[in-house]
Amino acid sequence: MNRQQERSIANDYLKSLSTKVMRITLLKGGLIHKTFLVEAMNGESYVLQGMNTQVFKNPNLIVLNQQNIARFLAEKKYPKFSLELLSNAQQNYLLQDTKGQTWRMFKAITPSKSMEVLTHPKQAFEAAKALSEFHAFLREYPAEEIQASIPGFLDFKNRLTYYQHAKEAGIPYRKTQARSWMEKVTRYQSVLDDYFRIEPFLPIRVIHADPKLSNFLFDANGKKVLALIDWDTIMAGSILYDIGDMIRSFCQVGAEDSEHQTAFFQAEILKEILTGYVHGPMNDHLTDVERAHFLLGAKAVILIQGIRFLSDYLLGDLYYWVEDETHNLRRAKNQFKMLEELMDLE
Repeated sequence: MNRQQERSIANDYLKSLSTKVMRITLLKGGLIHKTFLVEAMNGESYVLQGMNTQVFKNPNLIVLNQQNIARFLAEKKYPKFSLELLSNAQQNYLLQDTKGQTWRMFKAITPSKSMEVLTHPKQAFEAAKALSEFHAFLREYPAEEIQASIPGFLDFKNRLTYYQHAKEAGIPYRKTQARSWMEKVTRYQSVLDDYFRIEPFLPIRVIHADPKLSNFLFDANGKKVLALIDWDTIMAGSILYDIGDMIRSFCQVGAEDSEHQTAFFQAEILKEILTGYVHGPMNDHLTDVERAHFLLGAKAVILIQGIRFLSDYLLGDLYYWVEDETHNLRRAKNQFKMLEELMDLE
């Protein structure tokens, strides 16, 4: 799609606000959606997204979940910014262009900044405390009312089944290239076995399911968390997934797809996350099983993410955006190396 068509979609939304696009800029960093910053003539900024409907097959379901969550948090007087979807003049939250691309627009949270890399360890503490707050404010939301935007997303057994399919149906030369990393999946199966043993005893709660660093918006000084964004994967599951995924994202040294590194896991950041989360309001509502297995959750999430990258590599890069044909393999390698370093800390 050319930029003029994107401008037209943005203007369709902005018509209901009696303004138009002044400038539109592609934002980099997302693995799933195509995202643009829209600066409007009314002096406000907005975020326009072309949704990946291969990953999120039911965009209307996502809108419903997000609107319900936003209303609930507003009623509970949640102190952070919530996502605010815009509708066009016909009250449609989702628009389609002539090529079938589905679009949505949010009011931008400004001034704020997102980060791909921490600039200070205390940012991990603040983000973990904000995640604890997010969980606490959604503690009374009926989890059964949340419909999974990606069925099976939190099902680790389903991820393993898909991986077995990838091993069988994968591209032959890629299976050869990935052999040593496939062997690591077998070697670390005990991590998942341990997780499966405690899984029946974990409370089902409303979780974010993608609390990576770039989904936390900080103030201009990078000291205070203003919002936890990207609610596409909000669903019912264990908070161990969220804490584990935060550890995976925040504790990683360098870029997720880095090719030349000697260290992959930052123990100092792990300490800040664990301390920050229990300093948040969710600490008073944790069960003993949850509290005792933060690190097991992290190990399981890191291993599963490595398996997901590896599966996508074997099958020809169907899910994640890639810049070259070994991109997903590099991502997988780094997850396994992170896991090894985390396990060495114990």
